[in-house]
Amino acid sequence: MNSLAVFSMKGGTGKTTLSGSLGWVLAEQGHRVLMIDMDPQGHLSQLFNVRPAKGQTQLYYSLIHEQPLADTIVPTPHPNFSLIPATEDHFCLNSALVSKPWREWKLKDALQAMHPFPYDVVIIDLGASLSLSTYVALFAAQALIIPVLPDPLSYLSLKSLFTFLDKTCKYYKFSFDMIWILMNRVNSHRPLDRENKKALEKYYKNFLMPVVVREDVRFSEAARERVAISAYAPESTGARDMTKVAQFLETIISGSKFPKPS
Repeated sequence: MNSLAVFSMKGGTGKTTLSGSLGWVLAEQGHRVLMIDMDPQGHLSQLFNVRPAKGQTQLYYSLIHEQPLADTIVPTPHPNFSLIPATEDHFCLNSALVSKPWREWKLKDALQAMHPFPYDVVIIDLGASLSLSTYVALFAAQALIIPVLPDPLSYLSLKSLFTFLDKTCKYYKFSFDMIWILMNRVNSHRPLDRENKKALEKYYKNFLMPVVVREDVRFSEAARERVAISAYAPESTGARDMTKVAQFLETIISGSKFPKPS
């Protein structure tokens, strides 16, 4: 199982748009993709207009009452793209997790309990807050993508995030196989964007993904239509950039290529 989380402690960095766009590109390339919406606001679920069927098991009940995670999965019109949506019960998840032993590993255990595992890659979209559900999501991921905007506040938030990751990993004796910073909404014609890109390259060179996602209004247009940008405008700048991100991740996640689509 290849699993990655998309997380930033700063809101508005495009986490959900990047998560959904990346998952869709990988699905188009033939990989079986499972998206998990761990953001209580449910923006990923809203982006693809996905809700559980009436009476269907929700993620809350899988993590708290150990019902099969497979029962929470909702298929989409794309045969390779499935999603576990966030629901209203997600707002109660943190308080319910408090009394659970080994709570931080609940999602990882639920994923590993799926035999045979029917997906090539799992992408987990998180909210910007630090909570028990954040730990649950991060501990289920092998790799971490941190979206960052080319602005000073995004740049400054990285220091706090890496401090949090360092302390968390040491305390729980846990580590990611890979951590990547992905620059989003980049406009190379803006002097400030160029300055902040240079600062990131100077201080976070070892973590900076060698591809960037450029600013493109079609991301917003695609979200309005409840589709990924590669489905809405496949020849757009944003769609081409997301393809490059997917191709890069295919070669490095967990130190090996994703399984070849069958």
